[in-house]
Amino acid sequence: MNAVLSDETLHAFVDGELDVAESEMLIARMREDKELAQRVCALRGLQSMVRLAYAEPPVADGRQSHAAPRRQFVQRCAFGCLILFAGLSGGWALRGLEPQTVAALPGVVAGGYQVVSLARQADPDRVMLHLDSAAPDRMRAALDQAERLLDEAERQGRAMQLEVIANSRGLSLLRADHSPYAERMARMKQRHASLHWVACGQSIARLRSEGEKVVLLPGTQTAPTAISEIVTRLQQGWTYVRV
Repeated sequence: MNAVLSDETLHAFVDGELDVAESEMLIARMREDKELAQRVCALRGLQSMVRLAYAEPPVADGRQSHAAPRRQFVQRCAFGCLILFAGLSGGWALRGLEPQTVAALPGVVAGGYQVVSLARQADPDRVMLHLDSAAPDRMRAALDQAERLLDEAERQGRAMQLEVIANSRGLSLLRADHSPYAERMARMKQRHASLHWVACGQSIARLRSEGEKVVLLPGTQTAPTAISEIVTRLQQGWTYVRV
């Protein structure tokens, strides 16, 4: 049985003071131990809060404190940390989603998709699919999943909201001059008004800084960053699926 790790060890991990072998062993344990992962997330949130506190100027007497924005910032750090661990664990679902709960999302289980929800039960009617790869099979899989979920909801008479958010290389799916599925996506959007394409603004800015011209497909929305959009949706009760 694994010994309980001390806070000192976890602080060293968060601060980057452990060597590579120790860090890899700790990450491996976090994949199997959700409580350990949550302890590390809490420490990361605390670290971010401390850094932010020192970055802010002292509040003068009689002036309003920035405590509320700071709390919101820390919450976002914590949720971002949870998403990170969900990716590291190769499919760990927050709050221990049981197979029958995940099965509420038609077709999601097949293919090893990573499902994350902050709710006690995955919401099958508010889903975000996340794509960060330009691999043709991954792009096609994202569209297949979106179409399958929307068609199933329509057959069952459910009002479903679905977003496909793309960042990094996955942005190619949403670029007018790069997407190999532009016609299919236009047909899908025409059939399903509740389907939305969302591009990461940070990825767009990076490409433009490298001299690339970025033209998005008609109707594509832009979020400041992919992580901010994902965290916002999770806070609103959406279910996150990494394709």
